[in-house]
Amino acid sequence: MPFQSLTLVSKDVYSQENWHVMSAAYERAALMLGRSPRDGPHAERLAREVMRLFNNGKRDIELIASLAVINEQTIGSDTEQGRHRHSANHNV
Repeated sequence: MPFQSLTLVSKDVYSQENWHVMSAAYERAALMLGRSPRDGPHAERLAREVMRLFNNGKRDIELIASLAVINEQTIGSDTEQGRHRHSANHNV
């Protein structure tokens, strides 16, 4: 699934060059996370994070990808910790 379709944003909102930067950063972040950039349960969340970073002024593909990966790993870690706390509370 192309990056743009994951964002649900009209192609006219950004220039072709801007879409290229975001798409390349998204593809790089997915690769760094060991995920398929085409689908998966968190593809849209990753795409939105890449777009958020771009909208906040980041333009370097590697920087956007790295920051998006850090955010994804933090969210994943928080989700796992929440599951462990939830199951631990039910085992008491």
